[in-house]
Amino acid sequence: MLDGGVDRVRELAASAGSKVTADVFLRVQDEEPVPAFLHSALCAMSLPTKQPEDDTQPIVREDGKYALAINPRPVLQNINGKSVMRSLGVPYGSYPRVALIYLLSQAVLNKSRDVYLGRNFTEWMRRLGYQTVSYGPRGSANRMREQVDRLLACEWQIRWDESDAADSAFAVRDVKLSNEYAGSLSKNGSFAREIRLSEAFYSHLIDHAVPLNEVAIRELKTTPTALDLYTYLAYRLPRITEEKGQVISWDQLAKHLGNAADSKRLRQTVRETMQLVSAVYPTANVDMSGRKVVLHPSPAPMERKLVGPHLRLVGASTEKAPRSSVIRKERVRKNPGEGAEPLLAFPEGSLSYGEREKAFRAIGLSKGHPWSVDEMANAFRKGFPGYKRPRAEAEWLRVWEAFVISYAERRANRSED
Repeated sequence: MLDGGVDRVRELAASAGSKVTADVFLRVQDEEPVPAFLHSALCAMSLPTKQPEDDTQPIVREDGKYALAINPRPVLQNINGKSVMRSLGVPYGSYPRVALIYLLSQAVLNKSRDVYLGRNFTEWMRRLGYQTVSYGPRGSANRMREQVDRLLACEWQIRWDESDAADSAFAVRDVKLSNEYAGSLSKNGSFAREIRLSEAFYSHLIDHAVPLNEVAIRELKTTPTALDLYTYLAYRLPRITEEKGQVISWDQLAKHLGNAADSKRLRQTVRETMQLVSAVYPTANVDMSGRKVVLHPSPAPMERKLVGPHLRLVGASTEKAPRSSVIRKERVRKNPGEGAEPLLAFPEGSLSYGEREKAFRAIGLSKGHPWSVDEMANAFRKGFPGYKRPRAEAEWLRVWEAFVISYAERRANRSED
């Protein structure tokens, strides 16, 4: 991305046959991160991506110490004027994933079992990031309502056994996410403005919530495999301590994802999907090029840390309402003289002259030798469209140093070839 710019990124995305675009990367990079959360067990084990052949049957998935069972319990419905017990089926696809992340995020952020949805179903869907809400037979609102009804009608069993620490094992048995919810059947139909999470599930959620970036969720919201891969890596990568990383088989990875495709097709889908996930989680260090998958230690999506060649400072303060951090940031920009460091663009022109340019030139000479400092600066400006965006000087110097190191390594490798 740094050497070729936006056009090169689009070219690579097209050749990879994936949906990733430079626009996704830049949107996530330029927007203030917003904290979101998901239960760790639901990061490790996902819902089905497609409707099962018999969706009234329980879904049971396990991999070693993890086990997840989703049981679609019958609910009382009025059909043709008669009250009948009917199973809605297990939830599947992207809609219940997005809804679940929203519900659990609000519960964690507000420290409350009661989650406010909105004045009506349309308002709630817009809170989830769906700007166009339609109410036709296959409209987005009705599809979301159907999946949320399925999600909240199910009973869940979660089991998680840690072999090295007995006190960290836990089990959640026969629990509903919520016992108080009524879906909207039409545009102006009845709608429960609040959902109350069950006490058993909520108590486990507070202890086992995995931080995510809501901005990334919005970008991935239409692709269930991307959501599964993102949440799994967000949970797994920050917990790896071995420097060489951990190696897992493709079959093992498949057990963590809701995609039930055959092995060959799954590998292709996951590799293509990883391009999109990398755009929203650029600090995720994963190698999927071989017969095994190698997971390397990586910062969490909300952690403020620059890794390798990535020009992405991920993370923000998670103090209460996330929008307050945006407001504080704007105030700093408007009043740089009130004790805050001024925000500036990356230097224009040559780095060989000027007081401010000295620090950038010193990094170029020490970290990028023997390559020309100005040549590197031109490559940086060409490959990083946000170089005119105001940032703190310390942040620019960190970004510039990471780029210089990466640039020098790539040029050295080309010379050896």
